[in-house]
Amino acid sequence: MTSTFGAKVLPEDSRAIRLLEENDATGRGVYVSHIDKSPVRIKIIVLMVPLLMYTAVSAFMIWRASKNYHVVLALVLDDFYYVETASSKRIQNGFWSWCWMFMVASIDYYLLSVLWPLIREFITGHLWLRLRYGFRETEVIFRTSTGREYDSMMALPPHQFEQAWQTSLLQATSPQFLTTNTGFNTHSPPWNLCYTASTDAYRLANSYQFDLKNWELSVWEKDRHQQWTVLEVWKHQDPTLCVKALTLIKEKLIAEGRKGLVEKWQAILNEQASIAAAPLPSQSTAMEGLVQSMNALFKEEGLELDGLWTEAMSEADRIHNQPAPEVQQLS
Repeated sequence: MTSTFGAKVLPEDSRAIRLLEENDATGRGVYVSHIDKSPVRIKIIVLMVPLLMYTAVSAFMIWRASKNYHVVLALVLDDFYYVETASSKRIQNGFWSWCWMFMVASIDYYLLSVLWPLIREFITGHLWLRLRYGFRETEVIFRTSTGREYDSMMALPPHQFEQAWQTSLLQATSPQFLTTNTGFNTHSPPWNLCYTASTDAYRLANSYQFDLKNWELSVWEKDRHQQWTVLEVWKHQDPTLCVKALTLIKEKLIAEGRKGLVEKWQAILNEQASIAAAPLPSQSTAMEGLVQSMNALFKEEGLELDGLWTEAMSEADRIHNQPAPEVQQLS
């Protein structure tokens, strides 16, 4: 059956395709988007914290450059050759003098090679976005898979990579995670923010070409045919449909004589609910283990939980949207 809850291929004339292509700098072809409606005052705080921190770091870097510019120049030139100046000639040649000079050079190297890229990314990303579009009551957030965490996942064997990938997606799209983390504070390695995609989305919305509501919590990904697809995760998080889908799956399994599977599955679901109700520092690890246990449980029975869930959600949606039967009045 054709599911309205599975990944759908975007039409060729979709305005979203150009946005996704132009911002896919890594070539990995995958994004997570969601709408953020947090209070504006919270969004201001989320900006001010890194702004103040990076301002202090920048001031320190400028002070260091003014005090020891010959070392900074050598680092900018990507060469540890010590540039001679009048002040450097006065340095006494001795063991402790060289130790001190090496320590100072190490601090400068750290500031320039590690912190400066972060400051530059903040200025060209978050800060530029705020200066251009300000703070909105409704904002669109994009995240894409980047960084060392993604590279580490890619180095895993295929089976382990698939598990780690699905777990990271579950964490990135978790309602609890998105509720407790405001907008541009929702980076969840390997899912990091893509600010340029947000600016393009606002531009399309301002010109009435693509409404912001289309970016509600979804996963945008290229399939094996290099076609962009969208999985509308927000539909899968409708409480009413989830309860109905869960009931449909259980009824189907019991009808097939798999009551034991239902009982084992329910035990895992109960444990999952208890962990969600009382968050712990190791919550994500515990949830990952439970997801793997559920998938393994169904695979032992020759079943795919993802397929069953998608089919059940589609059926639940059909039942929910079907017109109510007309009540015939007695004459």
